[in-house]
Amino acid sequence: MTIERVGNIFFDDQGTLMASTRWISTHDEGIAEWLKNSRRAYQVDRSNVAESDRVCVLLFRDADASGAARIGVLDVGGATLEDIETWSKWNDPRASSRGSDLLEEETQGNGGKAYMFSLFTGSSRIIGVADRTRNCKGLEGPAKTVERGHPGFMPSIAEGREVHDVDFRSELQRALSCYGLEFHDLAAAFIKVIEKRESFTLVEGENPVDFYRGRIDVQTLIQRVLRHDQSTLAIQQMNIYAIHNGITLNDGKPLELERIRPYPGLEGPFIHEIPEELLDEDGVTQATTQGGTKERVRSPRSRRQRIAWQRLQPARPASGNRGTC
Repeated sequence: MTIERVGNIFFDDQGTLMASTRWISTHDEGIAEWLKNSRRAYQVDRSNVAESDRVCVLLFRDADASGAARIGVLDVGGATLEDIETWSKWNDPRASSRGSDLLEEETQGNGGKAYMFSLFTGSSRIIGVADRTRNCKGLEGPAKTVERGHPGFMPSIAEGREVHDVDFRSELQRALSCYGLEFHDLAAAFIKVIEKRESFTLVEGENPVDFYRGRIDVQTLIQRVLRHDQSTLAIQQMNIYAIHNGITLNDGKPLELERIRPYPGLEGPFIHEIPEELLDEDGVTQATTQGGTKERVRSPRSRRQRIAWQRLQPARPASGNRGTC
């Protein structure tokens, strides 16, 4: 059987956008995706931010007479033109790796963008400043429409694409003013890092849906974000601050995962002495100390030992991997 194809695969724009975005239906899901993106941007194959400098800020502002409600995530990565253009693509399986051999979470670049597409009625955008260059792209138009799903430079190509010789502090202050904030209102730890790096990325949306009269229930929203499985690594690996209507939350300290409470009566800690040697299921003596017999570990005798030994071995990096830990 032969076949002759004409043109590319055709997808209906509206149907494809809805299929790609319907899984983001709440703000905690969207913010979790934004935080995950910040964490990924900090890795050694991207912005290469030192672990001690991995900070970001959740920004919230209620609607009032001076402006619309807003939600944003500010980090120190500094999105480049390449980052902005990659962000613009829907359903890109290379969005996360971009050819890197670093073992990381695999994404298709849809989560954060789907949030901006579905759960805001005002403009949403990503703005990056790095190496004194500004790039900004975003979504505009009625929620869940093809028009809104087509990203564009904001406010124009001339003013949103590779704008050189910009001052990071002035650009950040302009962005913060929409939240009623000044540069010095940010956490001291964040200011220290951003002044050293002189770069930042802000992803934000205006007029979030499902909040009565634009009043954001921040305490409940943050609690849900902290409980979301997509947030776990980000919260563990970054210092995340939160500001609502100009007030820094959590007494100015980074957000933390909820403590797992032990079962009553099992609070611990429980300390057990472990002998230096133990017999395995085959009756072979195995050392439990660091100076144990290495030959026995390298040459397990039973099939069960061999399988367990293989599972404990670290994954070998792919050939040509330039990433470091």
